[in-house]
Amino acid sequence: MSKMKAILLFTMLMGVVVGCGGGKSAAELENGQQFEGWRGPPDDLNKKPHEYFYMKHAARASQRAIDRKSGAMMQSTCTEAAALQGKGNLMRKMIGETLTGASGVADGESTGSVLVSEYTGKIKGVSTKECKGLAQADPQIPYSDYKECECVIFSRIEGGKDAIIARAKEVEGSK
Repeated sequence: MSKMKAILLFTMLMGVVVGCGGGKSAAELENGQQFEGWRGPPDDLNKKPHEYFYMKHAARASQRAIDRKSGAMMQSTCTEAAALQGKGNLMRKMIGETLTGASGVADGESTGSVLVSEYTGKIKGVSTKECKGLAQADPQIPYSDYKECECVIFSRIEGGKDAIIARAKEVEGSK
C-alpha cells in the first residue's frame, strides 16, 4: 500500500472513531462535568483527597465475540480490553500531567520515564468506572454496539498527585 493510501485510510478511520457514538462521552457526569484527571473515589468524585486518576480509553471486543455475534460477550471483552490495554497509557498520562509544570521538578521527561516504570509495577490494577458502546448497533444483537467501546478507567495512587511530585523530587535529587 502506498504511503498516501495509508495516510488516507488512517485519516478516515480516525474520523469514524472520533465521530462514533454521539451524545455524552464516557467521561461526563450527568451534569456534563468532565472527570478525566485527579478526582475522588468512583462513588464520590468530589471527595478529597483526590487519589484516583481517571482517563478515557477506547478498545475493541474480541474477534471471537464478534464472530459469535454475542452482544454480552462483546460488551465484556471490550470492557476488559479497555482496562488491560489502558494501564500503560493511564500511567504515562497520570505521570505526564502531574509533572508538567510541577515546581521543583526540573527534568520532567526523564524523571517521568523513571516514575512510569516504578508506578506501573506498583499499581495492582486498573478498574473501569463506566463504558459506552461506539459501534453501529445491530438491532438483532443486544449490546452489539460494544464491538468498539470507550471506557473511563482509573487507578488509585496513595497520596495522589502530591505523592508523585514528592517522588519525582526524590528521583531528581538522587541524580
